[in-house]
Amino acid sequence: MIYLIILSILIGISLVSLFVCSLVAHRSYFMRRYEGNPNLKYFTEKDFDGLQADPIQFPSDKEQILRGYIYSSREVTKPLGLIVFVHGFGAGHQAYTTEINTLAKSGYTVVAYDGTGCVNSGGKYFYGFDQAPVDLHFALQYLERDPRFQAFDRCVVVGHSWGGFTAMNSVLEDKVAGVVSMCGFISGAGVMAQRAFGQNKKGAARAGWQILLPFLRLLNFLTLGRYANRDSVRTLKNTEKPVLLLYGERDKTVYYPDNGARLSKELENRENIRFYRYENKGHSVYLTTEAENEMNKTFSEIKKVAKMNAQQAKKMYSEIDYPKITEEDGEVMNRIIEFCGEILDPKN
Repeated sequence: MIYLIILSILIGISLVSLFVCSLVAHRSYFMRRYEGNPNLKYFTEKDFDGLQADPIQFPSDKEQILRGYIYSSREVTKPLGLIVFVHGFGAGHQAYTTEINTLAKSGYTVVAYDGTGCVNSGGKYFYGFDQAPVDLHFALQYLERDPRFQAFDRCVVVGHSWGGFTAMNSVLEDKVAGVVSMCGFISGAGVMAQRAFGQNKKGAARAGWQILLPFLRLLNFLTLGRYANRDSVRTLKNTEKPVLLLYGERDKTVYYPDNGARLSKELENRENIRFYRYENKGHSVYLTTEAENEMNKTFSEIKKVAKMNAQQAKKMYSEIDYPKITEEDGEVMNRIIEFCGEILDPKN
């Protein structure tokens, strides 16, 4: 009997410890705002020839105001269609202005905005990864009301990382004709658990992160209610719309074996889904391998120096070779552009 009591106490302590760890991770990630890195240069339309940006703003679910721009190229007289671009975790949409410019120059009108609790948008907190599909729903409602978008009866949603998760989970929206997800994760609770547990475990131990899932899902539900705990696999299994998935096999941010590889396996027989994996790429699949390696090396060196000398680190930020670390992979971007054209170009 005494052994059962001791065992029950130990199990109880373990469960409480896991919940507390999950709560600390949840609060540290989500109960705050994200303003980007003040030491980095985020490109605007002024940095690109012919790119123009018209400001927009609209309310989301809690009446927080989301702000962004309608991007277009002065070289394009008649747009081929509408793309909604959704940014990743940690910064607003201007972390992707280079990619937005490429899409606009290719003939598309691009709408991009900062999510709740990010940079130029309102919101006391970030709230959680499942907030972004809610924001996108309200963005699509805004597009329906604004007369500037009357010529576009549908759009393609393109997103990276957190934005990739958002894109995949927007595919059931009526206005969405198709989606492009670059390095998107399957679930918010899942990617949190994977990062908290550590992603370098071997064999069966690598699945240990799943022990945190019930606690993180509960916290997600308590924060976002019925909007919480979307699952990209479940969503994509319920659509026949065209989907383009792009992943780097060396991705350690959205761990490839537990996200990209699983999506590939779960969806391998779906004719509407195209899956591309890049053996030598990591999380920034839209960059050349050389640019991504240079970016990782640059930020790794700055991080090491920052621990000892903040001023030297700030100087290193000012010396970043942005053209070198933002060089796009033409093959990847062309694949995205061609995919959007197949869906939106009226000539096709």
